[in-house]
Amino acid sequence: MSNDARQRWFAQMMASGLDNQIFGPAEVLAHATPDVLAQSLPPELLGKVLASSLAAGAMTPDRVLETVTPDVMARHIPHDVLWACIAQAAQKAGVAGGKG
Repeated sequence: MSNDARQRWFAQMMASGLDNQIFGPAEVLAHATPDVLAQSLPPELLGKVLASSLAAGAMTPDRVLETVTPDVMARHIPHDVLWACIAQAAQKAGVAGGKG
């Protein structure tokens, strides 16, 4: 699978998980921690996250994901981090690793 295809897949999975409330912003950021974001996001995106949070007076998971969208996640956050979020949500939902 090409890197572009992999990025599209992860973007779709993250968007679907958020849209269908399989996981929420807090669960995403439990995996994509501040350290991961600081190491992974380009400086201009990290600056947007900080500016948005300062303007709102709080840095919340919802506020962070206004800038760190599923497409941004798929391009910049290590895929093993995103996969851990997806896998944990699947396990909580009872759809991972079971015998059906």
